[in-house]
Amino acid sequence: MKLPVITTDRAIVDAVQGAVQALHHTNGESGRELVFEPLSIDNAEQAIEYINYEMPQLVMLSFSDACLDGFDVMARIVADPWLNNAGIVAVYNDSATGERINGLENTNILYSLRIAEIPAQLPKVLAVIRRNSQILFHRAIQKDLISDITGEFVLDLDLLIIPLYANLIANYLFNIGFVDHARRHHVSLILTEMLANAIEHGNCAISYHEKGSHLETGEPMQRLVEQKAQDPAIAARKVYFSYEIHHSHSRYVIRDEGQGFDWRQYVDPDREIDFLASHGRGIWMTLKQAAKVEFNEPGNQVAIEFAHNLNTSNVLPSAFKGNQIIVVEPEQVIFRQGEESDYLYVVADGEYRVEIDGQRVATVTPADLLMGEMSFLLQDVRSATVIANTPGRLITISQQSFVDSIKHQPYYGLFIAKLLAQRLLRSNRNIID
Repeated sequence: MKLPVITTDRAIVDAVQGAVQALHHTNGESGRELVFEPLSIDNAEQAIEYINYEMPQLVMLSFSDACLDGFDVMARIVADPWLNNAGIVAVYNDSATGERINGLENTNILYSLRIAEIPAQLPKVLAVIRRNSQILFHRAIQKDLISDITGEFVLDLDLLIIPLYANLIANYLFNIGFVDHARRHHVSLILTEMLANAIEHGNCAISYHEKGSHLETGEPMQRLVEQKAQDPAIAARKVYFSYEIHHSHSRYVIRDEGQGFDWRQYVDPDREIDFLASHGRGIWMTLKQAAKVEFNEPGNQVAIEFAHNLNTSNVLPSAFKGNQIIVVEPEQVIFRQGEESDYLYVVADGEYRVEIDGQRVATVTPADLLMGEMSFLLQDVRSATVIANTPGRLITISQQSFVDSIKHQPYYGLFIAKLLAQRLLRSNRNIID
């Protein structure tokens, strides 16, 4: 996997190269081709062009570069998230820049780290991404993965890496269209809180009051965790974080190897919460935002379930934002089998059934992105009838609009070519299977 590193600072590129080599040697693969191949890009225009045309899964972007404005590059990426939804690893040099990065909205930032932390933290980050690359695949081109996906993370006693796991999940749900901006934030925050609880209170047996006293010293919690981990029995403990992502919902199970706790007192809906306290709100927030929360009897495992919104697209292609939007009602016929193909549609919202000779053969949702593209591109009559199952919205794209958009933004043509190639590949696999 090529890893574009967007910066003019050669020291950052060298540090990333060193981190990739460290990961490679850690996995005993010194004689094999690198899994990640850093690619230095030191110009903003070249960076945007590369992202537009290559659609990388992962990008490293410096926000502390005197000669390249990382915030401007990020703004240009966010301007067309329909295409540019690569995972971003943000690097910075000072606390003020770090706080500014944390304040960015609607980005696909997976992880932020100081430049000085690259040698120690980046190999861990890349190892996690490598083991779970399926949830970074492009939401449109990897339509197969929108069906049920499952996996499990195994965490050591490292609080610093937790945001990566939480953001991998939350960003995937957002990019696939299962949650909106607000829910993405809630999912990330809840998973971060519960994973931290599993490490701090579960595996390290840090009490509520002990954590409060430590925070008052101004030291980071990781310092206290490391102190606890001096006990070999504690150091050996793991946190197991499994996920099941389905169309209608997703379920996450977080289990630590500690002694558990009396969770019943924390799930009382009438329990008083000190919202000004530095900690202690995690379980309350989870109960409020999740569809279902279940603890096991000992209290060292929690299962969290989030409901999805299946019929909403979070992002629309910038090239077609000025096109006509059709608001449809249930049972409205979008087009009929045998009709002339005048329009291609971008599916913004809703669910639609596809019928051939009166028989239902498929369902189309925003996850499919396009509707009617084959007959449109082949200038053939419609091969099927499409009827709305739910209320929805469709963006109409005429042949002239389509051609004009590709003239002005040619990477859309490449995107659609990749999309059609992927669908053809799936079709061939189904025939073989």
